[in-house]
Amino acid sequence: MSTAARRRPRGWWWTLLTVAILAIYLFPVYLMLSASFQPDVTSATVQWIPTSPGVEGYTSVFDSGGLERLRVSLIVALGSVLVTLVVATPAAYALSRLRSRAVGTALVLLLLAQMIPSIVLANSFYAMFNSWGILNSYAGLILANATAGVPFAVILMRSFMLRLDHDIVEASTLDGLGPVGSFLRVVVPLSRNAIITAAVFTFLFAWGDLLFGLTLVTKGDMYPVTVFIYSLTNSQFNTWASVMAASLIASVPALIVIFAAQRYVKAGIAAGGTK
Repeated sequence: MSTAARRRPRGWWWTLLTVAILAIYLFPVYLMLSASFQPDVTSATVQWIPTSPGVEGYTSVFDSGGLERLRVSLIVALGSVLVTLVVATPAAYALSRLRSRAVGTALVLLLLAQMIPSIVLANSFYAMFNSWGILNSYAGLILANATAGVPFAVILMRSFMLRLDHDIVEASTLDGLGPVGSFLRVVVPLSRNAIITAAVFTFLFAWGDLLFGLTLVTKGDMYPVTVFIYSLTNSQFNTWASVMAASLIASVPALIVIFAAQRYVKAGIAAGGTK
């Protein structure tokens, strides 16, 4: 028997195992979709296949302001991305160029910042933002969510920028570009994959945040979509179908971002992981 013939059955087993694992991971998504079309069910009575499907879950989401909550989350997530990139991109480039022991200290501090429990940050932000008058505002939510994105973005982009050919950057200064011009016109375009990767993860951090939304927002019209889903369990629209429908609707923007940027994310992670 040839080597290729011996390997073929083993390949089928790996394929079946991969399909089985994928089915296990996707089954909760299918059950969520199925439950969203089953009015008046609970988590204990939901069926795998709807016997009397209905769209009442989706209509209740729209009637209770689901689209407005999506708009809030979208503004907060995009604002968090903007703040994160404005802060993290020049910081990452500066740390990639410096040759000092202070760089190691700065990186350790960034890691420590990500290790602080979110509830500690949320309580601190509440006191701070209350004194600043930015509770129940886009500015407060954006600043809070950017704290999760900046340390990660700095570490990721610095790893990528360490691999840049700095002779190209220095050559641009000979053409009349200053430090800012070289950074904006040379470093940023060359670091596109890492910047997009950092932007995607920051967007996902902000989009999936629940704690900051619960802590820093007390007005219903400023609830992000995650808090809206949480609040559905205690409202007059309290059905399992509406909760599952809202969860599915909230997943769509995140999926669009992931699929649209997957090529850049793969390249950014692969490049950032090597020197």
